[in-house]
Order: sequence, then structure tokens, then C-alpha cells
Amino acid sequence: MANPAAPADATGPQAERPEIEFHDIPFQGIIEQSLAGVYLVFDERFQYVNSTFAEMFGYTQKEFVGTSIVDLVLPDFLGEAMKNYRLRVYEGVASIRYFTRCRHRDGHVVHIEVHGSRVDYRGHPALAGVVIDVTERVRRDQDLQRSRRRLRELASYLNSAREELRSQLARELHDVLGGMLSSIKLDVFRIQRRTSDPALAEIREITEELLPLVQDTIDTVRQISDELRPGMLDTLGLVATIRSELEAFGRRNEIPVGFTVEGGEPDLSVETATQCFRVLQEALTNIGRHAEAETVEVRVRSRDGCFEMQVRDDGKGIDRPSMREGSIGMLSMAERARSIGGSLYVHARAGGGTVVLLAVPGHSGRRSNDRAADRR
Repeated sequence: MANPAAPADATGPQAERPEIEFHDIPFQGIIEQSLAGVYLVFDERFQYVNSTFAEMFGYTQKEFVGTSIVDLVLPDFLGEAMKNYRLRVYEGVASIRYFTRCRHRDGHVVHIEVHGSRVDYRGHPALAGVVIDVTERVRRDQDLQRSRRRLRELASYLNSAREELRSQLARELHDVLGGMLSSIKLDVFRIQRRTSDPALAEIREITEELLPLVQDTIDTVRQISDELRPGMLDTLGLVATIRSELEAFGRRNEIPVGFTVEGGEPDLSVETATQCFRVLQEALTNIGRHAEAETVEVRVRSRDGCFEMQVRDDGKGIDRPSMREGSIGMLSMAERARSIGGSLYVHARAGGGTVVLLAVPGHSGRRSNDRAADRR
């Protein structure tokens, strides 16, 4: 850097320029007040650091001068730090920015972001740059990641608990309440057989009205039980259950539906099959509520131990901004997919409509229709 011009005197228009030491540079005060650490490294040792840099690691400037990079950077990150040092000083790389971890004087870890460039120092290549302490930012990011992981664990637990409760309620409805209603129906039949006497005509008329009501109640209980936990999922498997659910959706909404299967019944655990079915239910619910679709098609494929399910409609398509703002249905499907190690992709079709793709890697465990064998 050029020396500032000296004032003119009697011996000539310009006095001889004196050598300027580093501490005489006018902007030295700015460097010392910088919120970022500033450093100069020569021969792998710090020749200069400002007070901010030294304080990051619990030292004074005077104590820090002469410290080696090896003494500062943690062993697990030293290889990368030295590689970046040599790239800039000896191999012509102009500048590098990277993150590393160092040791504070009291032993705790300091996370830093390093920006450094090659410079000339007394006729030799050296390294100069700035360092930002990002320890608090790293801690916040780690806390955020832990919170997200715990929320996912909670979502997974709630889904599992909800499925278990649904299964329990479905069994109680089917086995207990369904059994009680069947007994009531048989008793009504018995009463009806004993009312042939004309004097009991009014009672017979009551039983004739009561029998359809009891049967409707039995059918309703079965329907509620199936909605809570489809018995077909345990007895016939996931593919048959998807087909049945899709056909029922088409009848309710008066929409043509299509179903394509490649590879037959997938080898999925009970939990995985259940979550796949719930994703289908949510996707169909969204179509029925929002898509205004004219056709719906579901494709399932089992290949190389993996399972894929694609739900396509020709409705008005999905609004990406609104999906980002948070649809409970979308979040539920994504969490269900994540809980079984799968991935969920949702995107708009080019010609209109939406595609929901669930991809699940191979799973080991009891297949969904193995429960029926347990009951036999």
C-alpha cells in the first residue's frame, strides 16, 4: 500500500517517505473496532489478530500472536483447515470460505465461519481474512433440528396411537356391539314367530318394523368399524383394500375411477400397509373436497422390494403457495410417509390436475394380511 504524501518543506516539493509500520495504518482503528475477527497467518502461525478475533477464543491480542493453526482448530477439522490454507498460500486459489470448529481457552467448542485470501507479507505468501463466530447460530440450528425431530417423533407416535385406538374401537364395535345387535335381531325373530295369534297382531307389526331398523343399525356399525380400521386390510391385503376404497369413492362422488396394479401384493409390514392406506384416504378426501375432478386414477407398483402408489386426478390442480402455508391433510400425508421411511411427492399435472406419489422402500415384518392367520 502506498504511503501518504508528506508535506512539502524547504528541501524540495516532497519529503522522503518514512517506512510505515502496521500499527500506523490509518484504518487500524476501524479493524480493531470490527465486529468480525481479522487475522494474518504466515508460516501457519498467526502474526496479527484484532481484539475481536482474540476474544472469540478467550485470549488477548498479545497472547494470541504466534499461535499455530494446529493449536486452534479441533483435530477432527484440522485436515480440512490445513488443506484450505495450502490451497490459498501455495496453489493459487484466490479465496475460500468455509466453516470449522476451534477450541476456546476454557475448552468449549467455538464454531466459526472463515473468509480468507492469499496476500503478500514481507515478500512471502501469507493468508489474511475475517472470521465470524457462528456458535450461537449453530446452537439455534441444532435446537431447531432437535425440535423438528421431536415433533416428527410426536407426530409418528400420535399416528401410531391413533391407529391402535381405531383398531381397538373397530374390534369393539364389530365384536361386542355387533354381537349384541345380532342377538337382538335373533330375539326379535323369536318374538315374531310367537305372534301368529291374531290377538298379537299389534306385536307382530312392531317386530316387522323393528327388524329392518335392527339390520340398518348392524350395517351402520359395520360401516363405522370398517372406516375406523378396514377389516379387508388384515384379511385380503393392501391392494384389495385400495381397490375397494377407490370404488367406494367413485360411487359416492359419481366419478369414473381407474386402478392399475403392477407386481401384485407388496411385501409390507402391518404398520406400513396401514400408513399407505391412510395416505390414499387423505388423497381421495382432498380430491373430493377441492379438486372438482372428473376422473381419478390410482396406480400401485411393487418392484425390487419397494412399493409405489400414485393418485392422479384431472381437477383444477394444486396451489403450491397455499400448500406451503400449511394444509393439515398434506402435512398428515407427509408425516405418515416419513414415519415409514417413505417419501411423498405432490405436484400439479401439466394438463391440469394433481399427482400424489408415495414411494416406500422395502420393509421386513409381518404382511398386512398376516393378522388373519393369527386369528385362525
